[in-house]
Amino acid sequence: MYEYEYAEDDGRYDDPEDGDGSFDDRIATTGLHGFSGRPYVPPASSADGSGPSFGDNMESHFVVPRRLRDKPYELIEAANDWHYAMMNDLPRNEFYRSALRQLITPESFVLEIGAGSGLLSIIAASLGARRVVAIEANMHLANVARQIIHANGYGDRIHIINKMSTDVSPEELAQYGGRPTLLLSEILGTLLLGESALHYVADARRRLLGPGGAVVPPRGAQFATLVESFDIASITSVKSWEGISLDYFNSLQDTTSMVFTKQYGFRFSSAAYTELAPRTPVLAIDFSADEVGVWGGESRTTLRATRAGTVHAVMASWEVYAGEADALCMATHPDATLGNFPRDMQWGQGLQLIEDTSVDGAKPVPFVVQEGELLTLVTRYSVDGVTLQFELRRGASSEE
Repeated sequence: MYEYEYAEDDGRYDDPEDGDGSFDDRIATTGLHGFSGRPYVPPASSADGSGPSFGDNMESHFVVPRRLRDKPYELIEAANDWHYAMMNDLPRNEFYRSALRQLITPESFVLEIGAGSGLLSIIAASLGARRVVAIEANMHLANVARQIIHANGYGDRIHIINKMSTDVSPEELAQYGGRPTLLLSEILGTLLLGESALHYVADARRRLLGPGGAVVPPRGAQFATLVESFDIASITSVKSWEGISLDYFNSLQDTTSMVFTKQYGFRFSSAAYTELAPRTPVLAIDFSADEVGVWGGESRTTLRATRAGTVHAVMASWEVYAGEADALCMATHPDATLGNFPRDMQWGQGLQLIEDTSVDGAKPVPFVVQEGELLTLVTRYSVDGVTLQFELRRGASSEE
């Protein structure tokens, strides 16, 4: 998992007119499904260029341990922001172990992309995989993974490649014993595709994975839920105080952007809320077959309000599946993370505030629904697929 950010800086990418066959050139020129966006680049990776060190980013009179001074600032920030929470999400680790246990044999050659600490690669090796190659883009993180792998006695079976997966060639993997039989990754963001998981999985699947190879996780789905929450309203809008009207300040309310619960600084499960319509999937992803651009720009889903209330926000959460008939499921819904503090601290949920866009005015108009009312949820995807936007309309969709 990597910290969410946009890959907006075109300086990170080669000019497609000067293409050299690299992944960036392939993405820029293939036009898959009309796609023309750029994938997310993990912080402090070799592809992201060199940034300030942690030591350089601190004031000169502050004490910085020697072990941290030369590390990229973005890496230390990411490690302390969510890496520890990720590794301590015990149900996450068990999800991957259970999924891998059903697939790994003594002949398995596992390729992991986005290896991080190397934990998932160690799980694969501990289950008996013949060979594991773990790709990690950040040099310092790759060194940490090597130390962890050797400390656990797997140095002879797990090999680290310090590159972006998109820069690794089949020939590099061949020296480790042929073509991988299983592609493993956990590059999921607060939004299912927030870290361009499909970009990297699809590229590795096409170029690096052997024929008939398995993908873990193989499938996932992005969900949306209409919620009423006066707790959320209390930190995103204002009415009055002691007879002083303040509601014109709501003219600045952002009902356009997707904001993560971590950015607001709370766990969604700690807020009082009511679901006003059933949680619904808005995008299904087959990581073992889908190509970049499958999101297609826009979708419409008809919902029926199950109770009356004010739709303060649409909550975004996801599920990923593995195992026979998708029997294994890992999710970020609030009811799934209620007893899992680390999961909320690494992923949490996305929230987009909602207003009635059919009414134009200086201030947002609340979207009030009646029980049984039919609604259309419009989901729009960014060109690169890493973020999305919701719009709520009245009436059933005619385009489902």
